[in-house]
Amino acid sequence: MSPHTGSGTHRRADGTSVTVLRSWWWWVAAAIAVGACIYLHWEISRSAIAPRTPWDEIHPLETARYLAGDHEVMPLSGSGYYPGWALMLAPLWWFTDDPERLYQLAVLIGNVLAVATIAPLTLLARRMGLPVAPALTVSALALCLPGRTVLADYALSEQAILFVLAWTVLAMHALWRRPTVLRTVVFVLCVAACYLTHSRELALVATAGVWLALMAVRHWRVAAVGLPLLAVTSIAVRRFSAHVLDATLLGGSGGKEDLLGQVFENGSAGLFTRALLNQSWAQAVGTAGLAAIGAVVVTAWAVHELRRWRIGPGVFLLGTCLSALLLSAVWWTRPDFLWAGDGYVRLDVWIYTRYVDHVATLLVLVALVALVRGLRRGPLLAALGLFAAVALPVVLWVAKDVALWGALDGPGNSSALLSWVSMFPTEPFPLPQQPTAGNENRFWVWASLFGAAALLSTLLLRRAPRVLIALLLATAVTLSLQADPSQRRDAPVAIEQAVERVEAVTGQQAEVDMDYSCSGPGLTRYQVMNWLGFWLSPRDVDLADPPQGTPFDSEYVVSCADWPEAAELGALRVSDSGYYGYALWVLPGEEQAALEEAGLLDS
Repeated sequence: MSPHTGSGTHRRADGTSVTVLRSWWWWVAAAIAVGACIYLHWEISRSAIAPRTPWDEIHPLETARYLAGDHEVMPLSGSGYYPGWALMLAPLWWFTDDPERLYQLAVLIGNVLAVATIAPLTLLARRMGLPVAPALTVSALALCLPGRTVLADYALSEQAILFVLAWTVLAMHALWRRPTVLRTVVFVLCVAACYLTHSRELALVATAGVWLALMAVRHWRVAAVGLPLLAVTSIAVRRFSAHVLDATLLGGSGGKEDLLGQVFENGSAGLFTRALLNQSWAQAVGTAGLAAIGAVVVTAWAVHELRRWRIGPGVFLLGTCLSALLLSAVWWTRPDFLWAGDGYVRLDVWIYTRYVDHVATLLVLVALVALVRGLRRGPLLAALGLFAAVALPVVLWVAKDVALWGALDGPGNSSALLSWVSMFPTEPFPLPQQPTAGNENRFWVWASLFGAAALLSTLLLRRAPRVLIALLLATAVTLSLQADPSQRRDAPVAIEQAVERVEAVTGQQAEVDMDYSCSGPGLTRYQVMNWLGFWLSPRDVDLADPPQGTPFDSEYVVSCADWPEAAELGALRVSDSGYYGYALWVLPGEEQAALEEAGLLDS
């Protein structure tokens, strides 16, 4: 398994011996790169004291709670997430039910998986022709870029996805190298494991299906075993995931499929093209041009295989990367999010990188391997041309309509570009505005110049791979430290502290109802729902909706801060318990009297 570098040998482009790759320098570089990777994940994760988002993080945590055996989890709002990551987290609930500790352990597990991904990436680099030390160096370097390191600040499924995907690519290589029934089964099971971690990995399932079908030309037994097994395992994953979502979501599963249908109904070819260009550009800029180089090398590799009709790793990698990019672009062809309105404006959907970051890492790895082995001028010039073909329409056509002051909705969504956040203005400016080097929209110009400069530097240093790798590692570390997000963690601390004060007076653990009939502004009702069920653990938190026939069964109710029915019900609000327009109330009874006497209630 060897990327098509243009040199065709294991020698550098200037003709010097491959023994250079076995020098002591590479072992020092490997130690530094691995150390940098570990340090970046530790440093960036230090602020992860509570979930940043009540959906992408709390969903898996509460699903893990359900899978651990607690089937009284309060229903979750949102369209849900496939349960692979939750399965990894489920054992945590057997040892602790403290939400803060659980979250920090989940972040730790994610970062252990992130750093452990060095192992399969190193094995992949070895398959592509590098000795151990250079392979270890480039694998760790690929994981030091901000598209990977910024995710250390969250308990997301992203680290698990890349970890499983890397082993899937290794399984693909083993199958390609020696096709057997056992290796076919292992490969298909790896693909199913990826699909279980996130529904968007349906793109990988489709890629694997096409690849297995193409393999039938030379190895019909692989297709005969692999395709039916792939279909069965994919259906099993979908049904198991639907069962878990039905058990944990308010209203059951099926939300993402409905949303995807709306994308096809409301999107347009022009909007899809904008999303595709922006996401491709974002990956090239966020990886200092390496994703563009990797795209050229993988494309050449795949074409080489197709011409000889020897389907192998090149075709699989090209299909994996293209399918992920197309799915992400389709998903974010959302006019309701992309066009700035009078209310809440999102920037992250224009520069979304999270759905592609994991496959971009594979492109980066291929690029680094090719550069270390000796990449000729042609592929690098092609990469520069590819970047120009994407960057020019982004700067001249797309960028002028983007509300650069918009919200990032969780910086992990655009992690590959967060090194540039200082150029994002905080105040609106008139649109459309053509970007220049000095106006409010200058981010697009300077980021594009950086991408071009990185590719030109790589071209100039292609004959000095050790200097190039050292420079790229320094660049990756700098970009990641610059991208380290500073953000609020909006845990319902005020309600939690109010509950603790109540419990100190009553001497009993409180049971809490969430009043679903109280509808706060925007998405606050759904945010509060998800937060309460997790953050008030281990307390019993239930969803109540009296107008719809689900009455309160606890004296403690989280409802609107200005609850209209409070006077009629005789409810009194606990002091200093406000959160997102909600507050903790106490219904009439002995406990209300005790709390009023203790001075904990508003008059």
